[in-house]
Amino acid sequence: MISASLDYLRDGDDAVVTVLIGGVLLLASPLIVPSILVLGYVSRVLRLTADGDDEPPVFDEWGDLLVEGAKAFAVTLVYSLVPLAVFAVAAVVTVGAFVVVPGGGGSGTFLGSFVAGVLVLVIGIAGLAVSLVGLYVTPAALAAVADSGRLGDGFAVGALWTVVSKRAYATGWLTAAAVVLAGALAIGVLSVVPVLGTIAGLFVQFYALVAAAAVIGWTWADVRPVSAEPAESEPAERPAV
Repeated sequence: MISASLDYLRDGDDAVVTVLIGGVLLLASPLIVPSILVLGYVSRVLRLTADGDDEPPVFDEWGDLLVEGAKAFAVTLVYSLVPLAVFAVAAVVTVGAFVVVPGGGGSGTFLGSFVAGVLVLVIGIAGLAVSLVGLYVTPAALAAVADSGRLGDGFAVGALWTVVSKRAYATGWLTAAAVVLAGALAIGVLSVVPVLGTIAGLFVQFYALVAAAAVIGWTWADVRPVSAEPAESEPAERPAV
């Protein structure tokens, strides 16, 4: 599947143009809107590959692309904010615990500091666990939204659980992660060259992101809930021979 994902964009009719546009958008991503457009393109890749269409999409219909990207951005933002909230709680607990610790030294101070340290450790581990869960679930949530077009499907816990608990999804997720990691390593090598290497790395990043999205799309086709299946269209009438 890794080989197929790396060939996915390359085999498209407009591969060079698509990569150039994607890389330029990533270069301008600090402006927010370009990064949302990239997410919109990724959403299209997810939807098309899940529906069995292996022809890469092109950058067109920019208004629709922006809407799709905004939905993907919202999903990504929520799943990244949850672990941040947990770490924020850890910070508040840490400050609060040390405030109430009695001063003057002695066993009371030691016990209070020990309890505060344990609380911080537990909440920190919980935050790390939530972060890992978010990384694991986010691709499924993005695929669900791209598939149905409904933002709420990205937070349908029951439906998502039936997906992420399947071995096929775990395999697809690990494959996509391997593609992203390979892209990151390539970017690291390119970054040795000042400026130009960093810019070239953005195009590699886009290519790897699309390849990983293709893997998730193919995986989603196998694991998505029955309710998320696209409605079957009426068969087209055959022309008379």
